[in-house]
Amino acid sequence: TEHVSQVLAFCNRERIGVVPQGGNTGLVGGSVSLGENEIVLSLSRMDEILSFDDVSGVLVCEAGCVLEKLNDYVKTRGFVMPLDLGSSGTCMIGGNVASNAGGIRFMRYGSLHTNVLGLETVLPDGTVLDLLSSLRKDNTGYDIKQLFIGSEGTLGVITKVALATPASSSSHNVAVLGLKNYDTVALCIAR
Repeated sequence: TEHVSQVLAFCNRERIGVVPQGGNTGLVGGSVSLGENEIVLSLSRMDEILSFDDVSGVLVCEAGCVLEKLNDYVKTRGFVMPLDLGSSGTCMIGGNVASNAGGIRFMRYGSLHTNVLGLETVLPDGTVLDLLSSLRKDNTGYDIKQLFIGSEGTLGVITKVALATPASSSSHNVAVLGLKNYDTVALCIAR
């Protein structure tokens, strides 16, 4: 985090653009430099799992942790990541949070706005904003971390994440439905 802070402070002072880059799995080119007077800030070396609470299921990790690595880690402890994507083997949790990624577990576990408990973020001027709470309910003031979820790195660079991970289900049921059109799908989900 300190290195990210120093880089952002320098770039802010020198008016150099910064493009934060996670796993580089996004399809819209958000982590690609436009070229002139910009740097790409890779977070891939920030890949440590800092803590996990076996009782509450709260995981705290650095932004460069690969989603699949996190899922494997919590799975051995009886929990599951609330997020799963096709790019889970390469995408990073910081980028997932910055883009408010959904994935196939969205309907069951909700969005990252629900599951992210805390963030550590570095602002463009290099100021480190420590919002790394692991409390599920915190009504001590504004919930500023919500501004950074889905902000695509425009407000700051996410360096650490605290996530609520739900307990794994003891069984899984799968149903395959063949429906004629989207309207029928919408009716089926509504029931």
